[in-house]
Amino acid sequence: MISHGAESDQGPRYGAILVVYLLGLLVGGLYVGMVIPARTVVQASLGIDSAAGIWMINIYTLFYAALIPTIGKLADMHGRKRVFMICVSIFGIGSIICGVSEHAGSFAMLLVGRVAQALGAGGMIPVANAEIGTSFPAEKRGVALGIAAAVAGISNVLGAVVGSAILGILGGGTWSALFFVAVPFCVLLVAGAAVFLPNNLGDKSRKLDIAGSVLFTLFVLMLLLGIKDINFFDFLATIAKPATWIPLLVAVLIIPAFIYVERRASDPVFNMSYFHNRQIVITMLVSFFIGCSIISMSVIPEFVEFTFGLQAGDGGYYVAAIGIFSIVGPPLAGRFIDRLGAKPVLMFGLCFMVLGYILLAFVGAPLAMPVMMIVCLAIVGFGMGFAMGAPTNYMILENTEPSESTSAIATITLIRQIGTSIAPAILVGFITQGTGMVGFQQMLLCVAVFNMCSLALMLFYREGK
Repeated sequence: MISHGAESDQGPRYGAILVVYLLGLLVGGLYVGMVIPARTVVQASLGIDSAAGIWMINIYTLFYAALIPTIGKLADMHGRKRVFMICVSIFGIGSIICGVSEHAGSFAMLLVGRVAQALGAGGMIPVANAEIGTSFPAEKRGVALGIAAAVAGISNVLGAVVGSAILGILGGGTWSALFFVAVPFCVLLVAGAAVFLPNNLGDKSRKLDIAGSVLFTLFVLMLLLGIKDINFFDFLATIAKPATWIPLLVAVLIIPAFIYVERRASDPVFNMSYFHNRQIVITMLVSFFIGCSIISMSVIPEFVEFTFGLQAGDGGYYVAAIGIFSIVGPPLAGRFIDRLGAKPVLMFGLCFMVLGYILLAFVGAPLAMPVMMIVCLAIVGFGMGFAMGAPTNYMILENTEPSESTSAIATITLIRQIGTSIAPAILVGFITQGTGMVGFQQMLLCVAVFNMCSLALMLFYREGK
C-alpha cells in the first residue's frame, strides 16, 4: 500500500534525494565484487592460502544478507535518513579497517572490516529503495525505482572490473587503496544525506525484536553457510560433509524457536503474516528466481571463453553487452510501471530473458559467432533490465503498509540474495556434469527455466490499485 507522495516541501529536492541514494547504491554494490580480482594479491601479502582467502568475499555476502532484515526494521523505527547516515558511516569505518589491515598484516582485521562494510551496505541498499518507493510521487516512482535498480545491478556487474582497474592504476602492492577509495565517497554521502534527505522520523514507539533479530540473523548465516558448497548433482556426498550439514542442522533447529519468539513479539523482525498474503508470497518467490537468474552472469564469461577458445579472463568483456543493455531497461521499465503497473512490465522482461537464454543455448553456442553472441547477450541484458529490482520492489510496496516499507524491501532483498547463493552450485553442476558445450547449454536452459517459473507465478499475481 504505497503512500501517495512526499511532503510538499520535498518537491524541489527529488533530484538531490535520488542522487544521494544512487551513490549509496553504487558504493554498496561495487564492493560485492571489487575484492574478487585482489584476492590472490591479498593472500600473498598476508601469507594465507586460498581456503582462508575466499572468506574475504564470503563473509561480506553472508553478513550482508543476514543483517538486512534487522537494519530494515531499525530504519522503519528510527527513520530512514538517520539509519542511512549511520550505515554509510559504518561502511566508511569498515573500509578504513580493511585498508589498515594491509599495513598491520592482519587478515583477522580485514575480515572485521568486511563485516562492518556488509553491515553498512545491508542498510544503505534497502533504505534507499524504500525511500524512493514511498517518498516519490506516484507519477515519478516507477522511473526512480527503475534508475535505482539499474545502478544497483550494474554496480554488482562492474565491481570486479573497477577493482581490476584500481589495482592496475595503483599497482597490486597497494591493495589497501581498494578500500581507502571508498572513504571520501562515504564522507560525501553523509554530508549529502544530512542536507538533502527528508526527515522521516519513523515510529519510535515500536520496540526492536532483539531475540527475533538474533535468531533470524543466525538462521540466515547458517542457511547460507550450509548451502554455499552443496553439489546438487552429488547431493548425498556433499550434504554428508560436516561443513554442510552442521550449519544446516543449526538453521533447522532455529526455526521453531524463531517462530515461537515471533508469535509473541509485539513488532516481529519478520512479519509472519506475509506468508498468508498470496501477493507477497508470489513476490518473494519471483524475487528468489530473479536472484537465481542474475547470478548466472558470473558463469557467462566461462561459457564465452569455452565457446571461442579464449584465455581465462577474456570472456568478461562480453558481459559488457549484458551490462550496457541492462542499464537501458530499468528507466524504461520504471516509466511503464507508472503507466501500466508492475505485472506486465516484469512479465515483458522475463519473456526477453527466456528468449535470450534459449538463443544463447541453441544459436549463440553452436554458431560461435561473436556478433551473434553479443546479440543474444544484449537480449538477456535488456530483459534483465526490465525484470530486476524495480518491479518486485514496487510489488512488495503496493502490498505492505508505508510504515514497514523498509522492512518489506529488506525481506525481498534477502530472498533474492538467497537465490544468488543457491543457484551457482546448480549452474556449475550442469557445466561439470555435462560434456563440453552440452554442459553449458544445459546450464543456460536451466536459467531459462528459472525465468519461466517466475512467468508462471506472475500469472497468479493481481495488481494493487
